[in-house]
Amino acid sequence: MTPPVGLRAGTGSQVRAYRDVVADPQPDVPVTDVTEARHLFPATADRCYFNTAAVGLASDDLARTYHDAIDEWVTVGLDFASGEQAANDARVQAARLMGADPADVALIPSLSSAAGLVTAQFGSAARGENVVIGAREYSSNHFPWRQLARKGYDVRQVPFRHGGLDPADVEACVDAGTRLVAFSGVQSATGHRSDIAAISSVAREVGAIVFVDGSQMVGAVAVADALRHVDVLATTDHKFLLNAGRGMGYCFLSRAVQERFTPINAGWRAGADPFASFYGPSMELSKTASRFDSSISWLAAFGNRTSLGVFDQFGPDAVYSRNRELEELLRGALTGAGWAPVALPAENRSTILRVPLGDLEPARVVDALSEQRVIASARDGALRFSVHLYNHEDDIDELVKVLGSLGRPPAQRSTTSRPA
Repeated sequence: MTPPVGLRAGTGSQVRAYRDVVADPQPDVPVTDVTEARHLFPATADRCYFNTAAVGLASDDLARTYHDAIDEWVTVGLDFASGEQAANDARVQAARLMGADPADVALIPSLSSAAGLVTAQFGSAARGENVVIGAREYSSNHFPWRQLARKGYDVRQVPFRHGGLDPADVEACVDAGTRLVAFSGVQSATGHRSDIAAISSVAREVGAIVFVDGSQMVGAVAVADALRHVDVLATTDHKFLLNAGRGMGYCFLSRAVQERFTPINAGWRAGADPFASFYGPSMELSKTASRFDSSISWLAAFGNRTSLGVFDQFGPDAVYSRNRELEELLRGALTGAGWAPVALPAENRSTILRVPLGDLEPARVVDALSEQRVIASARDGALRFSVHLYNHEDDIDELVKVLGSLGRPPAQRSTTSRPA
């Protein structure tokens, strides 16, 4: 593969080795323009990375952070109190990014753990009680709710329309017995951005809890305006929040559900003063959402504090604006090349694009792209591209060039229809 135009000077087509990244105390040049954010992420030097929806890239700073933490751990022992402080700092950063009060954000290990916290609040179902979920939700926002069938709840699955949930279809499944409506803010396989306000309105009409999986949303698009419409919004750290090492996430809980829910996973971190909460017999829990905290990975906490700093560096609005620009450019380029993504109304677009492949085998297309250092995913029978701040116009140009080398695009082949 010919290296994309505009590579960092001196890198050629090789990513700097890890030892070189951590030995260099400063980035090559100060980066203040979000359109040049790729210079902070070594992997962009010799590949076009369109796979943030699976896992985000690591920055130079993130590599140094992990290196420093491990050095300390090996040489003198890990200062766990500094890990706890990093987690609290990251909570504040993530809350600011979401437009939430840090007092309303709990620290979680995963999306499914947040869903599990909510399912644990449900007792045995009374006659007619039900929960409503999307039929094609990602499993972490699907399997936990399915367990409620064992408690007698009717688990109603809403079919997807155009890759996501139509509020009218949700409304058709909701009735006076509905206790929860759960869905993704942005659908993983299709990039369909949900109308959170409209779906929430349907749910709240009958007093149902509104749970939103924000894993493909937080860090990629603005979230703040949606928070008033949800009871719980949870997200992981390893996608658009850029802690590629994974291990910690964030869960916004409305004041109403904080009062209603029991913190079933409460440990010492749930205490009003965690460092004075190691032992019984007394128990004084935090009056904020931190009483729903889980014990966290200290390494992940260090990583999160650093990775979230990228949003502070450029400003969230600049990141969201750049992501919209890149999505529009990529959508137009793919369409022009005959690899058209599924069309979505502007309000339902995100940073993820789904490209139907007709009779092409998705895994083979992904492998062919990877051989030429274009990184994407196959999801639910289609090709998936996702953009983030470290992508560049050069990446899109290179992608179109590589796709052209694969032969006739799907638009020119006899196709076998696949469900959206």
